Amino acid sequence: MTKFEITPTLKETIEKTDIPDEIAKNLLSNAYISHQNLVLFYKDYKPTPTLIALIRSTKLYTPNLNVSNESRPKSKEFIKSMEQLRLKAKEEEYQKLIKPKQEFDTLYNNSLEEMMTPAQAHKEVKSQLTTIVNILISVGSVVYAIWYWTDSSMKIQDGYRILLCLFFGILVLVAEVVVYMSYLNKIEEAKVKERSKLEVKKLVKTLE
Repeated sequence: MTKFEITPTLKETIEKTDIPDEIAKNLLSNAYISHQNLVLFYKDYKPTPTLIALIRSTKLYTPNLNVSNESRPKSKEFIKSMEQLRLKAKEEEYQKLIKPKQEFDTLYNNSLEEMMTPAQAHKEVKSQLTTIVNILISVGSVVYAIWYWTDSSMKIQDGYRILLCLFFGILVLVAEVVVYMSYLNKIEEAKVKERSKLEVKKLVKTLE
């Protein structure tokens, strides 16, 4: 709706016009007057020869956009959307803290990979070495058992004994590697699933 500023000229015109004090007070209660009220004022009291002359005594009203909106009531939808944005911003800040971004990105970077600390890297290397040693012990134990059993119980020739030891050794080695890789895949899937979870925080009470 078009609004006109109540200039000193328009204010003087309203005050000089023979109208009830209550109507004049209502017209001058704001810093502006609507186009509809201005037209009604002209039609009822004819303060100027023409409506154009009355309009020329004022100017278009431009609201001050720098005025604070704190005094305006906020709707429930606005409050809800602001709360969601606040929670989203906190979640993003939290994710940045637990998953710091690398300084330089490359073509081979995985967005789900975390930057490991020296302690974590040492722990992972130690775990891998321990796994390798355990696999070698398992393979060596099986090879020794087959070598001993084929000599003491079956009296097989050394050539066949070596082939049997190699076969069962490779079989145990493949089985151990498959089980270990399956274990690592399950751990990685659990990490990815855990990262995909969003932590939602709600403000229960504010203490002032």
